[in-house]
Amino acid sequence: MAKEGCSQEISVIKDDQGILFLGDPREIQRFFEEHSLASREFRTKALKMGGVALQKASDASMQSGRWVKLTKESAELVKKYGKAGGLQPGVAQAANGRIVKWLKFETPSQLFSPAMATGVAGMMTQMALEQAIQEITDYLATIDDKVNDLLQDQKDRVLADLMGVVFELDEATSIRDCTGTLSDAAWSKVAPCAKTTGTALAYALTKLQGICDKLARAHSPEDVDGVLERATDDARMWLFVIARAIQTRDRFSVIELERAFAEKPEVLEEHRLAIVEARRDRLAKVRTKVDAMRATLNETADRVRGEKLLHPFVVDRVLGKLDALMAATREFSEQLGIEMEEKTIERAPGWDVVARKFVEDRAADAAAAGEQMAAGAQDLGGKALVGAQDLGGAVAEGAGALGDAVGKGAQDAAKALESIDLGKVAEALPFKLPFGR
Repeated sequence: MAKEGCSQEISVIKDDQGILFLGDPREIQRFFEEHSLASREFRTKALKMGGVALQKASDASMQSGRWVKLTKESAELVKKYGKAGGLQPGVAQAANGRIVKWLKFETPSQLFSPAMATGVAGMMTQMALEQAIQEITDYLATIDDKVNDLLQDQKDRVLADLMGVVFELDEATSIRDCTGTLSDAAWSKVAPCAKTTGTALAYALTKLQGICDKLARAHSPEDVDGVLERATDDARMWLFVIARAIQTRDRFSVIELERAFAEKPEVLEEHRLAIVEARRDRLAKVRTKVDAMRATLNETADRVRGEKLLHPFVVDRVLGKLDALMAATREFSEQLGIEMEEKTIERAPGWDVVARKFVEDRAADAAAAGEQMAAGAQDLGGKALVGAQDLGGAVAEGAGALGDAVGKGAQDAAKALESIDLGKVAEALPFKLPFGR
């Protein structure tokens, strides 16, 4: 419905993954350019599920439009101009206040019949998957030759199976694009892809955990450096494998949605919700494992950083490698739409700073020890003085008691000797004493 003095009305539909703008493509494109938002154009011929619904719409302008990924910026746009499903129109204005166009926020059920609304919901999920596929494709395009060589050198059967699935999906996609549908024979060839991608994803996550375990067991800077010598490239390689597995599964989900729509359109909504929930669960598992890896990188850096004084060059080299790995996880999470806290590896201070602090700390420790010794000496001196006084008293008392005992003993001995005839004793001896009586 057109408004006087402004452009044609644009219908807006929002779900948990993106925002669909229906109306005049030129007006919609101009609107996005004004707000610097990236969008994906669609045509009903290219989208089976939503295309059927949109082609049946009475308004020709409803048969085309653009889709925007739900981001912080696009969510702010919705918040500014209206509420999804709130039945309230939003007015987009130019800088001078002139009304540019009307945005009407609606739900699929308000625009189409229940069956058609289901098709539009499926189309929006399909577009979200295709957007994710493109973002991961862009990320994989950044792979360097070294990591590519590592991938090619891998003899793991799991990775070989994953690459085989990629070829099968390429072929199935080509058949679908040419014929407009996927035959039973073609579907039977790609149906096992779900299990293969799941196995590859679990395998790559296990490999990342193994790298973390090795870092946790390495204590000295030299040991950590030895682990990172190989693990730096390996970790990046397994991140690429994880991204490839998720991308391949997304491609399979797009075909799976179209297959479900062709076979049993009445259960498309349930199938769509299951696919969305399964993908959310996969990303949650990846997030948990990658977040744990980032925590291990931080813990390793903290452990190594304290060895800068004795291992200055090794510590700097290790921290640089850990930071490179942290940056790789950050790029990985951003490209896969996984929200993670911003983290970087703190570098160690310069060796002169560490050495100066070491000397200052030792001097401070020595000063503190001197004060403790002085205080201890004073305490010891006081105790020694008191002890000497106690000892002197004890000795004096003991000497008196000893003298009394000796005097008493001498008196008793003298009395005993008075009864003895020393002359007879002398005569009885076998030798003569040198002195007389």
